[in-house]
Amino acid sequence: MVPLPAVLAPILLALLLLGSAARAEDIVLDGIVATVNGKIITRYEVDEQMRPVYEQIRGRTLAPEERRQVELLRRQALDRMVEDLLILEDSERYKLKVSDAEVDEQIKAFREKRQMSEEDFKKQLELQHMTRAEFARNMKRDMIKHRLIGGVVTSKVVVTDTEVEQEYNQRKAEFSKDSMVQLALILLPAGMSAQELKANIEAGQMTFAQAADKYSQGPGTGQGGDIGYIAWKDLAPEWGAALRGLKAGQIAQPVHIKDFEGLLQVISLKEGEELPLDDVREQIYTSLHEGKFEKAFKEYLEKLREKAVIEYRNL
Repeated sequence: MVPLPAVLAPILLALLLLGSAARAEDIVLDGIVATVNGKIITRYEVDEQMRPVYEQIRGRTLAPEERRQVELLRRQALDRMVEDLLILEDSERYKLKVSDAEVDEQIKAFREKRQMSEEDFKKQLELQHMTRAEFARNMKRDMIKHRLIGGVVTSKVVVTDTEVEQEYNQRKAEFSKDSMVQLALILLPAGMSAQELKANIEAGQMTFAQAADKYSQGPGTGQGGDIGYIAWKDLAPEWGAALRGLKAGQIAQPVHIKDFEGLLQVISLKEGEELPLDDVREQIYTSLHEGKFEKAFKEYLEKLREKAVIEYRNL
């Protein structure tokens, strides 16, 4: 796979990865792309969600891999829009309301957090081709959505002191001051199985370093995939979970980096000063709560989808 050009990579990272034809100008078409319990989502609405991507690639002819990335981003944008409709429809069942005054207060907080004057805010809206009324409408939808999620999902997520203590005992190395892990990374090209490559390495067909130099599309290529020492506290949650309990030389289960599969190998471990539970209690609680919330939210969306009548058309 040819690495993505620098101009496209930040877009894929920022939008969590979504699709297109060969040129951005050719993408915008009319029509319905999905219905959710009778409510429609149009191609124009999806294009509006994808506008930042299209602006960045306007006038460029995209390589096949770039087109696939944009197509994936586009499908993910549509899926999020479907989920938003399901959540907002569910909010009607609970009769959730947000007043215009609450929206105005939230917009004010939005500006103040970003240190934007009213004039700066208007300029940003103009750059996004958005009216204040449209921004307020989107803000109101988000507030209703978060209020519903808080009541239906968050209220059901409970983390006990016992769970926090158990997590601490299992992950003491991660919660030690200056505790670090030296890692090697293989970022695989599209279509290549990380699980299969892991099995080949563990069977002795090649070393991790050889595989990294041969296949990896990421940092550390030419150095056996070595990306140096990383503090446990700085690892992405998925990486931390995959590496938990591994010893030097062992390979973690495949992880996802952007839209690609990756393999991580522990090269060495550097122990630090063990921190008492009370120093990391809040951190552990947050980690456990986020994990439980993600699971509960996923189950909530699955139930909404099961009860809904959703039809996808040509995107």
